[in-house]
Amino acid sequence: MILLLNKTEKEYSPDETITGPSVILADYNERNAALKSANIEIIPVFTDNEQKVIRFESGNKYDYISIFVSTPIEPGEKPFLIEIYINQDFLVVIGDNPVIDRFRDDIATHTMDTLTTQQMLSILFNQVLSRNHDLLDTIEDEIAKLEETATMKNPGNHSKDIIALRKKLLILKRYFEEIYALFEELEENQNNIYSRDNLKAFRVQRGKVNRLLNTVMSLRDYLSQVRETYQNQLDIELNNTMQFFTVVTSIFLPLTLLVGWYGMNLNMPELKSDLAYPIVIIASLVYVILAVIFCKRKGWF
Repeated sequence: MILLLNKTEKEYSPDETITGPSVILADYNERNAALKSANIEIIPVFTDNEQKVIRFESGNKYDYISIFVSTPIEPGEKPFLIEIYINQDFLVVIGDNPVIDRFRDDIATHTMDTLTTQQMLSILFNQVLSRNHDLLDTIEDEIAKLEETATMKNPGNHSKDIIALRKKLLILKRYFEEIYALFEELEENQNNIYSRDNLKAFRVQRGKVNRLLNTVMSLRDYLSQVRETYQNQLDIELNNTMQFFTVVTSIFLPLTLLVGWYGMNLNMPELKSDLAYPIVIIASLVYVILAVIFCKRKGWF
């Protein structure tokens, strides 16, 4: 368990008394000891599954926040859950992931000489939200690549890629909606833990979440447009194929009539001539050549 007091970091000793304001960083095995050191008494009212979600709870002189560092949108990626307890003097952060390490570095390099626990909470939120910008940029690049492919003559079938991106954006949409609701509850300040400046900082954070949510919605619209472009290109390819077979059928349809004509059991006078058969062949070839040239000039294939 690590203590941060006025940017000074040290390992916790069970024999010493912790004075606030301080930040306590602990993993899940040290959870009870960290809460005891911060004088936070909790009465669990949620099941384990309910606790592993994005949630805000106003307890007895403390606020509780559980939040995912990043949403698990990739197969096999495990969600990183951070639990936060805050009162007037202590900020307890429970979890084990790289975001907490960067949070410590941010506090150590912050321009202000002294930071309140509420200000440190705002710094932690900055770290949580900063990862999502790169993720959204990556998704936008993937959609842009699909758009370039969609304009090609043979775009291929990218339905699986589009569906996968739609699922990612849907998960992100729900994720940001839950964080937005969390900030709204946090700003109610039921335990009077936060000053006006703190609440103003939280409103700024809520604005960031709202912009991220709007970005997700814009990317969903962008992806829908790309999907329509794919469908239009596939329709054009299908129309071109149908047009080609229609032209071929039109060229050889008179020859089919000729075959049917000479296939009838009738006594045709030209059959008695030795030149009839070569003339029919030559006439058929000339017709096919002229028909192909005509269709080519019209741009039908």
